[in-house]
Amino acid sequence: MGSGASSLRNFFPKGTYDLFLTHGWRYTDSWQALVAALDEYLGGRWRNWSLPWYDTSIESHTQAGGLQLELLLRGQVSMASAVIVLPEINDRPESRRWLAKELDLAAHYEKPVIGVLAQDGGGFPEELMPQVDDVVRRDPKIIIRAVDRLSNEGVD
Repeated sequence: MGSGASSLRNFFPKGTYDLFLTHGWRYTDSWQALVAALDEYLGGRWRNWSLPWYDTSIESHTQAGGLQLELLLRGQVSMASAVIVLPEINDRPESRRWLAKELDLAAHYEKPVIGVLAQDGGGFPEELMPQVDDVVRRDPKIIIRAVDRLSNEGVD
């Protein structure tokens, strides 16, 4: 193995978290607030696989564009070690379609799914409860504890 491969292996610190935060392809205030809280709590020890960026030349409202976005989403979720569900995404009708795809992909890739309580102090949508493994407060320390616990279940 060359020196380039070993430097890549050490690029991220040991114990780095790979997380996907549900987004519906938008930077919402709740998404940005949780990213900021995780940045502050974890520093450089997490990778955000949910950056809701895509090439603007993709026509997202066409069948071909939708398939391209779905392929990008598949890559994001597959790389994550856990999926964090922001319930505010469910409030936007145009985002529900993407939330459903994100949750279907989490199930397909057998990723732990952690719901967080709403940013405004509200609860978690009852209709999403069957698709999450746990619901926790919107606190990065508690979220990471849930990720650790659910990622290690079944591991000897």
